[in-house]
Formats: sequence, C-alpha cells, structure tokens
Amino acid sequence: MPDFSLSLNEDQIQLQKWVHDFAENVVRPGGEEWDEREEFPWPIVEEAAKIGLYSFDFMAQAMMGDPTGLTLPIALEELFWGDAGIGLSIFGSGLAAAGIAGNGTPEQMLEWVPQCYGTPDNIQLGAFCVSEPDAGSDVSSLRTKAVYDEASDEWVLNGTKAWITNGGIADVHVVVASVDAELKSRGQASFIIPPGTPGLSQGQKYKKHGIKASHTAEVVLDDCRVPGSCLLGGKEKLDEKLARAHEALTAAKKEGTGSPQPAMATFEATRPAVGAMAVGIARAAYEYSLDYAKERKAFGKPIIMNQSIAFMLANMCMEIDAARLLVWRAAWLARNGQYKNAEGSQSKLYAGRTAVRVTERAIQILGGYGYTREYPVERWHRDAKISEQIQELVISRAISGLRIE
Repeated sequence: MPDFSLSLNEDQIQLQKWVHDFAENVVRPGGEEWDEREEFPWPIVEEAAKIGLYSFDFMAQAMMGDPTGLTLPIALEELFWGDAGIGLSIFGSGLAAAGIAGNGTPEQMLEWVPQCYGTPDNIQLGAFCVSEPDAGSDVSSLRTKAVYDEASDEWVLNGTKAWITNGGIADVHVVVASVDAELKSRGQASFIIPPGTPGLSQGQKYKKHGIKASHTAEVVLDDCRVPGSCLLGGKEKLDEKLARAHEALTAAKKEGTGSPQPAMATFEATRPAVGAMAVGIARAAYEYSLDYAKERKAFGKPIIMNQSIAFMLANMCMEIDAARLLVWRAAWLARNGQYKNAEGSQSKLYAGRTAVRVTERAIQILGGYGYTREYPVERWHRDAKISEQIQELVISRAISGLRIE
C-alpha cells in the first residue's frame, strides 16, 4: 500500500496539464453552445477519443493502474473545470465500466468494458441503470425484475429506469434488477444488455436545469432477453449469495455487513470522482470571479479592494482546497480498500455543497452580469446543483454501525 501523499508525481503532473489543455482549448469553448443545444456533444467526445482521453485504456489506467487512486480525480477536476455537461458526456460511460469491473468476472470485464468506449473511428457509449421513477435513490425498492428462463438459459428483464446518463443512446447498458424481491437490496443483480437487444428502448429525455449537454433519459425494458452469460459475476455466484441472504433473513443485519449490493458498491467506489467533478466546477467559478474582481472597478478602485468581496474570495479558495483534500483522501482510501466512515460520501457531500456555495458567490461578485448568459457563472451554478445530493444517511450509518432510517 503506498503512503498517502499530497505531492503529485511527474506522471500525474503531466496528466493534469494534458487534461487541462484539452479542457481549456476544446471543452470550455464549446460549453455555452452545447448547453444551449441540450444535445450530446459528439464532436467533442470524438476529439477526446482521438487523444485517448475517452478510451478503455485511459479508464483502465485511471481506475486500476494507479495505486494512489488520484489519477481519476485529477483528470475529472480539470475536465469539469472546462464544462460539466461536456465533462459528464466524456466520462459518463465510466460508471457503466465501473459497474462491470466491480461486479463482473475478469472475462466479462475484458469483453464488455472496451465496448463501453469503442474506438476513435467508432465511438460507443455505456450507461449504468439503477434509479427508477418510484424508487429514486432508494435502491432497496427497485421494481425492475429479472426472471431466469432455465429452458433457454436467458434472463428476462422488465421495468423502467429513470435519470440514466446516456440512457437509450448507449451501446452497452448495465442494468441493476431484482431477482428475489423478498431479499430487497440483497436480492439484486447486475446485467449487461448488449447493443441492439430487442426490448430495450429510450423513454422520455429529461430537460434539465444544468449539465444539459449530457444526455439523461428513461430506459424502458419490455421482455428484454439477454443470455445467461450477461449476468455479471455468473449464476453460481448469484445463487450462493441468495442462499446466504435467505439464511440470514431473520437475523439482525447491520448496514454494510455481507456482500455489498451491486448498485451501492459501484456508487461508493465512484463518489470521490463525483466530488472531483464538483471541485472542478467550483474552481472554474472561483478563478473567473477572482479575475473579474481584480479588473472590475467601482468608485475608482478594483472591487476586490472591498473587504466584502475579498473575504468572499478568501472563503471560496479555502473551501475548494478543503474539498479537494477530502476527495483525494477518499480516492486513496477507496483504491486501497480503507473506507471506514463512508469517506467517499463525505467527499462527495462536502465538495457538492462547496460547488453550490462558490458558484452562488461568483454570481454575487459579478452582480447583475452574474445572472446573464453572457457570463459563464450562471451556467456553472446550474451545473453545480446536480452535485448537491444528500449523503448524511450513508455517513451516519457508517459511523454508527446502525441502519438509521
């Protein structure tokens, strides 16, 4: 296990500059256009694929090849500094890849993760499908069902997924479904839905407040049949897990005991990444408003000379640094299997709140201009709101060892 360090090595410094240059020269110039269009930014994703930023190789290195765990959050902060909607379009397939890597066999990972990205000449997308219209973030109440057809060795899936990044337009969908409703979250499994599978379709596409360049839609499963080999982890492992869960059904269970449910295992592993995205948005707003405050004059002097402005910027700087430290610590702990008190959720919660506070202050510093679309801070504020998701329940359960409702 490597020592935790705040000093980036030479490879990480080069990576940081490489992604920042792409964000500055390609992503940020297109942010306003694709936000207005509310369409998936295919041309920019293609550019990311050409340089290797959107690729299986990059994600494999970022997720598994770095013992410090910092490669992915470093890259995400820089990319989301450019634009959050485009950034999520580039990294949205990563959640599907994480779902496959976290729950699948090595053979399934090698077969399906590359198909979440394709090649620079043939871009493909992945989608991770958990949330539902009536369940939201309560993954224990999923209604999407998967029934095994022993005669054909196929799984038949029915249900509707909601708020799915790349939903319906992805080539590879990873779907979390209930196989034993009595066991609730412990009776769930993850399935690969291969490209072109009959029975999978896109439902409504959501018109969102922020990150509008990222495609978000419902995914409808209507007697969707997939081969038995598409059950992540395999049927033998699933049967063993279900048997253990049934044996323990009447015993007192605490949050986090036994095998983690497929959805939550993926979410917990990726929470520092979401925190890094929020840090990138916050940093963009802070740097922009700092430059503005130095240049904008009122009553004969730059507005940063007023303590009310200067102190706001000082707090913005401090909170961004604190958020980044939590994200980096959580990323290192996640990579080395050292989570104890839901540190991933801590980093995501604090970074998300920081992004909202910082972008709100940026609007205040720009005054009336902050509310106009001629300046990017109002877009950054809209983008930041997506990361302000409550994690207190996860954290409180982790620190208490109790299932707090």
